[in-house]
Amino acid sequence: MAATDMSLLCPDCFSFQFVNGSCQRCGYVQLPDMAGARTLPSGTLLGSRYLIGKVLGIGGFGITYKAFDNLYHEICAIKEFAPSGMTYRNPKETTLRLSSQSEKEHFEHGKKRFMDEAQTLKRLQNIPAVVQVKECFQENQTAYFSMEYLDGTNLKKVIRATNGNIAYKDVTDIIVKIGAALDIIHKTTGILHRDISPENIYLKSDGKVKLIDFGSARQLTRDERCDFSVEYKHGFAPPEQYTRTGNQGPHTDVYALASTCYYALTGVMIPDAMDRLGNRTYTPLCQLRPEIPREISQAVDLALKLDYRERTASAQEFIQGLTQSSQVVVSRELPGKRKGRPYMEILTGSHAGVRWSLPVNTQVSIGRSVRLSNIVISGDLSISKEHCRLRYDEERNEFLLTDVSKNGVYVQNQRLTPNQQYRYTPNQQISLASSMCTILLGVADE
Repeated sequence: MAATDMSLLCPDCFSFQFVNGSCQRCGYVQLPDMAGARTLPSGTLLGSRYLIGKVLGIGGFGITYKAFDNLYHEICAIKEFAPSGMTYRNPKETTLRLSSQSEKEHFEHGKKRFMDEAQTLKRLQNIPAVVQVKECFQENQTAYFSMEYLDGTNLKKVIRATNGNIAYKDVTDIIVKIGAALDIIHKTTGILHRDISPENIYLKSDGKVKLIDFGSARQLTRDERCDFSVEYKHGFAPPEQYTRTGNQGPHTDVYALASTCYYALTGVMIPDAMDRLGNRTYTPLCQLRPEIPREISQAVDLALKLDYRERTASAQEFIQGLTQSSQVVVSRELPGKRKGRPYMEILTGSHAGVRWSLPVNTQVSIGRSVRLSNIVISGDLSISKEHCRLRYDEERNEFLLTDVSKNGVYVQNQRLTPNQQYRYTPNQQISLASSMCTILLGVADE
């Protein structure tokens, strides 16, 4: 992308056909400056790589720009740490300046948290439903991170536009996708998002769903006591998020996801958690939307319990509750419990050590889709949405296995013939797609 006159650069499509405030190629028209001297001028080059375009959004702590990545020749987004009230820019300068040196300590603390958010997102870059971050860097006396460009809108805007009158199947599909991503995040990294809400769920124009804004995210430790900063969003945060010593865990994100689901289906927000503790109630989904299956209403109610000990414990349990009307009930347990039952246990990969008890004489599906599979193994795109079907024949003490996948089921390094049923005795190991997901089929001793 070479040109000498940067004034011809279109801030939207990055062609050099921008004349008199409008682009001759894409039709973009320049609007009045959204934030005065705080924003970077269009055409600014960051990190010797990113060409800054139009402003996509401005928040209390940062500015997001549309940008062009000269290295990979693609459009992306750049987020800049630029807290309002304490920073400014001089005309025609890119350096971000403090309004007062007394703000320096607060600025540096905020910048560290900003960079922590980028590092958190980089750890989650293999999860499709999480916005992808390219890199984090410092320049102009502040910090930036580059990420994928999201073309679409957030769920909050859709809810407001429809007044909560969205088809329940569309809403549950969105919530299930975000829940599946949260389940992977919780189990593989221990990270809590702590700010699940409709404005942080992005609906791309291609139909994909993305979870954004990990600025409040924190990682659980193995310590019994763990102090969290008090950060919450009214109507979406559970009671434990209102204190530093509240018992926060996956159940914390579950509450917020359930509240988001309720709001999306009704256009009505759940009362603030503190008000609910004061006996303020909400109307169950099944009363506001009678056409919604009662199982969905019950799953939301259970996930909105104020006492975390009574609440749905994990994102996986919540999304299974939303889709249970079409699923066989399969219990998940720790190794060694509930002996005398057939089971499958994952031996390798990120879910190693997880065991499921299997129903007898009942076929179950295994895969990564919560809609198509009874046993969900998330996080590995090589595993098909429905990868295989399994049934334990109690009379013959055998497992009946059928491969219905794209990438195959392997036994002793040999790929099974698709759609053909195989019989195996207990203690057989199988691999889904690769050795990264090896499973033991067994029957616990009496």
